[in-house]
Amino acid sequence: MKKIIIKFGGSVLRSSTDIKKLAIVINAYNKPVVVVVSAIYGMTDKLSGILNIKKITEISIIDIVEDIRKIHYCIIDDLVSNIRTIDKIKGEVDILIENLKDQLTGIMLIGDIPVLSKAYILSFGERISSVLIAGILNHLGSSISHVFPEAVGIYTRGPVLNASLDLKRSSPGMKKTFSGKKNYIVPGFYGISDMERTALFGRGGSDYSAAGIAAGIDAESCDLWKDVDGFMTADPAVTKNALKIPFLSFGEAAELSYFGAGITHPETFSPLKLNNIPLKIYNTGQLNGEKKLPLPSTIISSTSIKSINVIKSITGSTGFTILRIKGSGVGIHPGIISNISNVFSRKEINIRSIITSQTTINFLLSTEDIEEAFSIVEGLNLPDAEEISTDTDIALIAAVGEGFRKTYGVAARILQVLSDKKINVSLVTAGASDEAIYFTIKKDECDNAVRYLHKEFFEIKLQI
Repeated sequence: MKKIIIKFGGSVLRSSTDIKKLAIVINAYNKPVVVVVSAIYGMTDKLSGILNIKKITEISIIDIVEDIRKIHYCIIDDLVSNIRTIDKIKGEVDILIENLKDQLTGIMLIGDIPVLSKAYILSFGERISSVLIAGILNHLGSSISHVFPEAVGIYTRGPVLNASLDLKRSSPGMKKTFSGKKNYIVPGFYGISDMERTALFGRGGSDYSAAGIAAGIDAESCDLWKDVDGFMTADPAVTKNALKIPFLSFGEAAELSYFGAGITHPETFSPLKLNNIPLKIYNTGQLNGEKKLPLPSTIISSTSIKSINVIKSITGSTGFTILRIKGSGVGIHPGIISNISNVFSRKEINIRSIITSQTTINFLLSTEDIEEAFSIVEGLNLPDAEEISTDTDIALIAAVGEGFRKTYGVAARILQVLSDKKINVSLVTAGASDEAIYFTIKKDECDNAVRYLHKEFFEIKLQI
């Protein structure tokens, strides 16, 4: 019997009430499952916070350790009535918290944060939550076995703070561990490197963990439980008339995630697509106390269902910046882009897109990387580079849906709407993907652009 992978993110792990819902969900499946959990809400931010302060002190370590202990203890006290069970779960949590304390003390003493130590420390949110939730679920009657990624053999490759899953190497251990009719719970967000050290899958990486395990054991499906209605035609915080999107292809979902939809980790879909395993997104708010699952908000699969408007969603993000290299020969001089790309890769700077002409190369980067990237390019003494500049006052708008290449007039319609509203488009990329057109505008025009386009493509006829 194929298992189902269930993932619960931090947004649905805020309180003891949320943890009780997990038991309801697991029992409703009525078949063997592997549960992947994120950290309790806010834990990773707390751990990042102490690593980012100028000087870690003994007091700051005690403060964060006791804060983390208190939050997890409160959940245990709320949900467990048996004193012996309370002591057992708290004891398991304490072992991890004391380990965390030792790690923080070590970096305080050396006055530095090695990257391997940083990865290990940031993984403690998931480590602690998985032990906590396993203990509580067993107490509530959902029989489940706990296991850490290092015991499974979930291997990674690449930089330890933004690693990729080594599926070929990990699959045998996954199949061996998760075989049979038992339920399992495993922390997401991290795996182990070739050096047998902790390596992270990046922010939101528990989705990717779940997808990797699903692919590794050829699961029936990968089900993500969140506090939102899956993918929508726009961000409901920006556009009040946003609609749920019931079906997306893997390509469409990946483009939306990559360009700022924020529902899932952008790499989530790669391992699922390889094995044609559907991803389903559920909203815990749809649980009504019945012993059956609600309908998924969005199902993502290999099946492509073309929208009547081609576009299925409009997304906007202000987290991008352009690094611009100008010169009369940069477009024809061989090796410039590859030279820059190689250096960026070594420095773990992700290039989101490259838009070129004969006289200009535009690198679309995350805002957090722009200062380091600019310094790197300046130091390369590139031939024919007459001017190196940045443009931080941009927003990136992406229109996503399969069929752009085969449908006339969609890009023109987008540009006409923005032109009519006096919004100037500075860069446009169309044709690189059949699932997306994206363009840049001024940052303060982002929300209005999304609203105008959403109205044009979704609210006039109210159909997708």
